[in-house]
Amino acid sequence: MSTDNIIPFPRNIRAEIEIEMARAIRNFGHTPDLMGIAHCWGDTMDDQEVLAALRILNRTGSWFDYVPDRAY
Repeated sequence: MSTDNIIPFPRNIRAEIEIEMARAIRNFGHTPDLMGIAHCWGDTMDDQEVLAALRILNRTGSWFDYVPDRAY
């Protein structure tokens, strides 16, 4: 197997998600916004989308204006 076909994972994204999730809980509690992100994780949103949504939530207080940058 050639090593040029291996795509490395970015930094420990799960650890970053845990940090952002804890920050959101501390700042906002278990709001519908946060629960929506948590329930979408692994179902309709991948790790990178969840991390982006959490960062937007922590920055603006809402993630409902967030639209993933993904072509369908």
